[in-house]
Amino acid sequence: MGETTIYLMQSGGYRIKRDRADRMYVVYDVYGESPAEAGELAYTVREVLLEQLPGQSLNGALVLDVHEEDAPSWHPDMQSLEPAYSGEVSVYLVADD
Repeated sequence: MGETTIYLMQSGGYRIKRDRADRMYVVYDVYGESPAEAGELAYTVREVLLEQLPGQSLNGALVLDVHEEDAPSWHPDMQSLEPAYSGEVSVYLVADD
């Protein structure tokens, strides 16, 4: 088994209004030493993204809102069979100036 790990990856998105607003899709993959650990941590990541990220300023962009696209679901690594959960959110950003 590998180490407990969280991956956040942009999986797409689009520009809403010129250089002022964007919608970004973010996939999170959470690997744990057991299915229970991976699941619990995935739901913690979900909570932070949905409840704590809105209102944050990140490198000149303000996070207006975060919506859930897919709740965490069981998604073990097909090669290593490590326990893993995956989910996806959409992040709404505007220029923070």
